[in-house]
Amino acid sequence: MQEGSREEARLLVAFDMDGTLLNGRLVLALADRCNVREQVTGIMSSTNMHGYEKSRAIARLWKGISKDDVLEALASIPLSSNAQEAVEALKGSGHVIGIISDSYDVAVEHIASMLSMDFSIANKLVHDSNGILTGELIMPLGWERIGCRCMNSVCKRFHLESIAKRFGIGREHTVAVGDSENDVCMLEQAGVSIAYKPKSLKVKDNAMYIIDDLYDVVDILNRTYGLAVRRGSTQHK
Repeated sequence: MQEGSREEARLLVAFDMDGTLLNGRLVLALADRCNVREQVTGIMSSTNMHGYEKSRAIARLWKGISKDDVLEALASIPLSSNAQEAVEALKGSGHVIGIISDSYDVAVEHIASMLSMDFSIANKLVHDSNGILTGELIMPLGWERIGCRCMNSVCKRFHLESIAKRFGIGREHTVAVGDSENDVCMLEQAGVSIAYKPKSLKVKDNAMYIIDDLYDVVDILNRTYGLAVRRGSTQHK
């Protein structure tokens, strides 16, 4: 690839949100706010439920709270080290940047908007006209269309493929950044896979690179694709 060829080097970079862009997990912050952490962690650790079933069961616990409660829980979680600077650097160089998350649309859209991202995929929390959650969840799924084994509420492989097609970007120019086993199918699919502070050996084994600072994503892509993305003047810790 020729350095400086913007069209050839245009990348699609998909970030996970919880534990990756965010230094924490929304579902746990919300569980603490609603005093249901034990129930939530019990569902998360269940070995008798598929991922999408866990997401649906956890969503039922939010029945009666408001969208504002979700955003207030989100506000309690800081961005990960240099998350904003990394996104700004990649966006400023013309790449397509976004979030694929099995968290909730209210929060994911807020973070994507705050970071001026190009796309976001997440579970949709159903609410009434007053913004009160019904406990129902609309899941993007996707695994049933491509035979992916993840069976999560958001098949990140399917949505990475779909977004790449939407923007006309080939698989070799797709990048996935995640931290947990819910990200594995996306890491397997991407042209470049990066594990940020991976939470299990399975995540490590399915990533080409392991990092502990999100600006390392920019450095990796500079080396891999011959880019010339420069670090911004402001760091966001």
